[in-house]
Amino acid sequence: MQEKRNHYLQQAGRVPTISSKARRFSDNGEIRFCLQSIATHMPWVNRVYIVTDGQTPECLKSVPKTIESLIDRIQIVDHREIFRGHEDLLPTFNSLAIETFLWRIEGLSEKFIYMNDDIFFCGVVSPDDFFRKNKVLLRGRWLGWKEVEKLSFHSLNNRQGAEFSSFKNDKFFKAIHVTHPMRKSIMVNAFEEKPEVFVKNASHRFRNRKQFWPISVHNHLAFEQRLAKRKRDGNDWVHFSVAFCRDADADAIRKKLNVLSRKDKKLGCLNYSEVVVEKVPDALKKLQKVTAPSLLQRIKLMTHKGRLNG
Repeated sequence: MQEKRNHYLQQAGRVPTISSKARRFSDNGEIRFCLQSIATHMPWVNRVYIVTDGQTPECLKSVPKTIESLIDRIQIVDHREIFRGHEDLLPTFNSLAIETFLWRIEGLSEKFIYMNDDIFFCGVVSPDDFFRKNKVLLRGRWLGWKEVEKLSFHSLNNRQGAEFSSFKNDKFFKAIHVTHPMRKSIMVNAFEEKPEVFVKNASHRFRNRKQFWPISVHNHLAFEQRLAKRKRDGNDWVHFSVAFCRDADADAIRKKLNVLSRKDKKLGCLNYSEVVVEKVPDALKKLQKVTAPSLLQRIKLMTHKGRLNG
């Protein structure tokens, strides 16, 4: 994959820095934390699909005990499956392009949860944390259409996703970068209405400012169709953004890592693990503790859960 990426980078010429950063394509074992957090905190999940460019993560070749309970429910999905009929757009090194066709996974449920490999659960979750009856429960906030004078690369892609809805030129929803609950039918219908627009969005091998964020398309259409509800009852997430990881000192990072253990936190995302580990060498131990607690910790967790359900 790295060889292919370098080859197409040379062909593409100048691409945005956000598209060419090597760290976005490095393997730091993030997916192991993601999977073991699902096994630990989300035992009710039906199936886990891992979308790759013909790869199998190392943690599935020699399965750690923390993932054993999940292994029979994991299925590897190749890019060719979701890009079927548009294989000429492959290979791609662009998460926006992949997300454009993510909903085309064979066997995917109507209600599903999308995660990047640097996203994880740090506490017990239930279906109600993501879906309330027929509605997706979305984490984030509304911004005025021109509230942010200079939009970041991602915020621009986000706002362009809102252009598919009636919120265009009024406001857009800025989602928190954690888990994204979704309804497949919303994306199916959006594609059927504008197939050529979706194909064009998926045609960029590397991220492009002209693209829309497919998750934003889903979220805004869900709100428009009264199939979404904004989470208002407290923040249950901890997000280590690229900017925070890059700029924060070691003490600030340790303090935020400790927040992961709080009972009111369930979702996490560590965007830039390399620099975090450079500043706090034992940072991954903290991640291990909250995503795959020891037997004693699990007993305490079950006791706490029993009190909550009592």
